[in-house]
Amino acid sequence: MHFKDRVVIVTGGATGIGRAICDEFAEHGARVVIAGRNSETGYRAVSAIKSRGGEATYIKTDISMENEVMRLIQAALDRYGKIHILVNNASSFVFRSINATVEEWHEVLNTNVIGTALCSKHAAMSMQENGGGVIINIASISAHIAQANLLTYNTTKAAIVEMTRCLALDLASYGIRVNSVSPGYILTEHQTRKIKSLGMTIEQAEREWGGLHILKRMGKPLEVAGAVLFLASEEASFITGTDLLVDGGYTAI
Repeated sequence: MHFKDRVVIVTGGATGIGRAICDEFAEHGARVVIAGRNSETGYRAVSAIKSRGGEATYIKTDISMENEVMRLIQAALDRYGKIHILVNNASSFVFRSINATVEEWHEVLNTNVIGTALCSKHAAMSMQENGGGVIINIASISAHIAQANLLTYNTTKAAIVEMTRCLALDLASYGIRVNSVSPGYILTEHQTRKIKSLGMTIEQAEREWGGLHILKRMGKPLEVAGAVLFLASEEASFITGTDLLVDGGYTAI
């Protein structure tokens, strides 16, 4: 897979799965625009990519705010001239059930659903002018299964999968492919913090959470990044409107 001089925007690209996606695109020659709310982690990610000879820039962005999304797209265009690939990875982790407050619903919907839609809208407008592009949304196995006390989060991830299908249909005539990736349990910094907050060790989490997968382990951010790069590549030129499960067989059981 080759992405030399391709311009890629990755929301939530400074940590976890997003960081792995940015690193992999940069390793394959892409010019990476990292969008996120935390400037410290954003600039750290850019520095790491540049230290390996890659090209990256950070734009502080809250994707739930349309004016900030528009500023992100314009900044990418000002710096690199075009946008070829958008990865909607930014996510709000609000884990609540029927007792979720209106404020909690707004928080998770504004980022996961509305934010994803806004980034897709404004990136697609630029892609249309350039003859096409690729949009990849990061969903979750939580879009496909019921999980206790995860009503808020699972609802938004299911919406992202359906949004992917609708966008693929609406944007196909402009040469824009749209797909999503649904990871299983991935051992990210966020998961590591959650494991520690529950008083568990990584080994215990691997047995308990990893054991839910056919492969009997949690995934790695790099494994999700590989799927994203494939869907963004020319090798996937006849794939659109699909959701790729990267879940170690979790949903096959």
